[in-house]
Amino acid sequence: MDAQSLSVLPLAQFMKDEYADVKQDLYGAFAVRGIELADRRGLLAIVIGDTWMSIKSFEALRLRLLNGHAFDSFVQMRDVSNHPDIFGANTAFVVSMTGARSRQAPFVRLTSLGSERKEQELCVALIDRTKDAGFHLASSDDFAAIPGTPIVYWLSEKTRGSFAAGKPLSEVANLRQGLATADNGRFLRQWWEVAATRTAFSCTSREEAAASGARWFPYNKGGEFRKWYGNQEHVVNWEHDGAEIVAFKPRSVIRNPGTYFSPSVSWSKISSGAPAFRSYPPGFIYDVAGTSIFVASGRERLGLLSFANSRLAYEQLAAIAPTLNFEVGQVAGLPIVDSAEERGVAMAARAVETAQVDWNTLETSWGFERNPLVEIAAGG
Repeated sequence: MDAQSLSVLPLAQFMKDEYADVKQDLYGAFAVRGIELADRRGLLAIVIGDTWMSIKSFEALRLRLLNGHAFDSFVQMRDVSNHPDIFGANTAFVVSMTGARSRQAPFVRLTSLGSERKEQELCVALIDRTKDAGFHLASSDDFAAIPGTPIVYWLSEKTRGSFAAGKPLSEVANLRQGLATADNGRFLRQWWEVAATRTAFSCTSREEAAASGARWFPYNKGGEFRKWYGNQEHVVNWEHDGAEIVAFKPRSVIRNPGTYFSPSVSWSKISSGAPAFRSYPPGFIYDVAGTSIFVASGRERLGLLSFANSRLAYEQLAAIAPTLNFEVGQVAGLPIVDSAEERGVAMAARAVETAQVDWNTLETSWGFERNPLVEIAAGG
């Protein structure tokens, strides 16, 4: 029973008073109470849902399970909608109350539909003991090394080890949230809706922007899935150093204005799948949904972009941001080993160049010059 369902019951206040750190769902209280009642030399078996395994609001429950204890076995099912005896509970696990956290335990992931198929799949996994069969080995220490302590047993040893080997991105770069106008209909436009003579596309500082006399400036608003370069369609009214938006306080929120107009790596905060990181040149103000990363040099920026768009970074983010809502704090936890490796920098530079050429074939790009079909027909 989740917090929304609990809110209409007297039980909600009891949860807040007695189980504040797991009040998001009633099953959290049952798990905590089970830990408290279990014999300190015994085993604790639990069957509950799986939302607690990774989302931030259940980090306290994960820490309770891992603190001084160790998983003995663990089974996660894809769904339980067609199981006659279970409702809303798709993880079953046993915890050893005195087990060593370094001890590896078997974790099995079942993906088949139907209870009979699940039983067959479980038998195959336990016999084959391979990842292809859904069988994994992991220890409590493996999870503790990852920010937020998610129970991501399916990660490879290399991916899990990368969290311990690398530095958090926040130690080598500045990650910042941007402007919230509180009224985009008033303060934002698409660039072709306003006069070019009142728009400045390449200012490198707030001072230069204020001195330009322009009203409209490029605005990074996040946008759809697109890697390397693009999603550059909006402009924001920042005339006189944002005087109108400043006057709109307290509704508007102006965050980190010292980073406005600086080159950056950015991503869309909310995604329908894998994250997509893009390079933004100087001249942009950025939105709360176009969260940005700032580093000291263009080389570091390309190296960071190369890493952020890699398969490894995707697997790491999937572990610490399972809801596809990529917050600053989650991206800040990505482990960086060497983001300025020569090969990665060169590959990112080519990818950005290619993506920019592609973006400029669209008439919605302010870099558009000629339709590619017309250019081909003209022999260009």
